[in-house]
Amino acid sequence: MRIGLDVFGAERLYDGDHRGLLDLAAEADRRGIDLITTSDHLGFSREAHEERVRANGFPFELEHPWLDPMSLLSAVAAVTERVELGVYVLVAPLRPALLLAKQIATLDVLSRGRTRIGMGVGWQQAEYEAAGIPFERRFGRLEETVAACRELWGPPPASFTGTGFAFSDFYSLPRPVRSRVPVIFGMAPSKRNFDRIARVGDGWTAAPADMPRLAESITLLRNCFEEQGRDPASAEVQIMLPAIDDGSGGVDFDAMAASADQARELGVDTVLVRPSALAIGADDVDAFLTWAVGLGGNA
Repeated sequence: MRIGLDVFGAERLYDGDHRGLLDLAAEADRRGIDLITTSDHLGFSREAHEERVRANGFPFELEHPWLDPMSLLSAVAAVTERVELGVYVLVAPLRPALLLAKQIATLDVLSRGRTRIGMGVGWQQAEYEAAGIPFERRFGRLEETVAACRELWGPPPASFTGTGFAFSDFYSLPRPVRSRVPVIFGMAPSKRNFDRIARVGDGWTAAPADMPRLAESITLLRNCFEEQGRDPASAEVQIMLPAIDDGSGGVDFDAMAASADQARELGVDTVLVRPSALAIGADDVDAFLTWAVGLGGNA
């Protein structure tokens, strides 16, 4: 099982210094962590943020800084050698397909083929409105964006006709190092959504709300891959490991490890851990990384 470290918010371990994220990523790379991810939002309206906190327990303050994922991952690529690089998850329809394809290809070249990107549609209509992009049909645009990226990442010239954009006999270089950059979709489990993943994606990221139905959702995902003529075993399943309190304000690492084992038994391929969600400090990073690597059986 692949073990990922989501560094979003981990600057709190370094007195708010975002350069600390690079130190954390470099040490995680040396220790044997398989994947480094971060999270994405372009911004929030106050009303949308307050509603998300009320309805979903959104854990981040309105003024929490969100670094651009592709910029951060490019910096991480420069200080790491082997760990894969991704986003949990990129709100892809907010980016033009041509620009997104270029950014991902560039990251893959700079990292020598270590890119795997999580993509989704987000939840905030105000974010789309601020970007001048319609909120409607966002799922269709996500699929269309990935299809366009696949075309641009293939042998040139590229041609594609999308909703509101098109290119023909088009050259956009460099191409990614990988013949197929893995794209993992973060969206609710349903036949319609899993069909989208099976058409243009490589796997699914389960949200915390999806965990009670994880086993049946994995079965549905693999069935959709088979229906699309793809190997059902190739459908990657990724989760963010929920933080578990030990009852006294600390972290129950044993319970979290047991949860990771259960996920493995269900067919989960990648488990992400976000240290900023845990009650740990800078002095705990060494022990935390040892524990995290051990989740994959690599310690």
